Amino acid sequence: MPRMLIKPFRLILPLILAFAAQLATAAPFALVTILQGDATLLRDTGKFQIAEGVALKPEDIVELSTKALLLRIEYADGTSLTLGTGSRVLIAPRLGGDRAKTRAYVMAGWAKFSLAPGAEGTLASSLADLSGKGSRGVLGLSPGRAQVFAEAGEWQVRHGGGGAIEMKGGDFVTVPATGKPETASRPSAEFIQALPRPFMDTLPARAKLFAGKEVQPKSVGMIRYADAQDWLTVPEVSLRRAELSRWRSLARGAEFRKDLIDKLSSHPEWGPILFPPLPASAARAAN
Repeated sequence: MPRMLIKPFRLILPLILAFAAQLATAAPFALVTILQGDATLLRDTGKFQIAEGVALKPEDIVELSTKALLLRIEYADGTSLTLGTGSRVLIAPRLGGDRAKTRAYVMAGWAKFSLAPGAEGTLASSLADLSGKGSRGVLGLSPGRAQVFAEAGEWQVRHGGGGAIEMKGGDFVTVPATGKPETASRPSAEFIQALPRPFMDTLPARAKLFAGKEVQPKSVGMIRYADAQDWLTVPEVSLRRAELSRWRSLARGAEFRKDLIDKLSSHPEWGPILFPPLPASAARAAN
């Protein structure tokens, strides 16, 4: 190395090392801090078994078994998301507009969303989106309806009809798949009866217990079409389109590609990807 370059390099080397160290110790996007039961992680092309301490990243899919009692996710800013039995969520999907701050998209089950003081975020679903700042609320999904309980703070609920409902602590909203939402000043007895018991407790933050630890999820194989089908065919077309890139690498596999083609009518947005149009020059030559 020329001498004239050695001195500048020596000057910037400590900065490079400090930056590398900072990256290595940076808090993960989110962590699984409590798990009671079995839960599966769909990441990239693989399927994994989740354990406490596993770090999560945007576009990870977390699915609890029907026998799992609880899974808690803590985000780097102190916000938490607690999931009940059978819940299925997509972490930080690629959504824009009013949904750009979505922390998770809930396909099924129960989710308790606790935003850290001053933190903003949205919990999205096909029927209702729950948005707030430093608030605490619960979203429950069942066939044909979504139920939202504002446990504390102020929330805004956007629903499929295009409207928005302002909520404050104690308010309760039911959003049906068809028809108008119903509002109440307190949750229904049916909702309280169905609410997962752990949601009634105040769970302590546990992310610091895993600081400096790298817990790897256990691989249980590759993602098959059947594993992804419900996400590929979710009724919300905007979500399907936003997440096309999330599944592209799997579409290169012969079996997964065949299933995509066989069921193309369920997700027609895959047509141009599976059968890309010819370049204009090639199309002219063919004619």
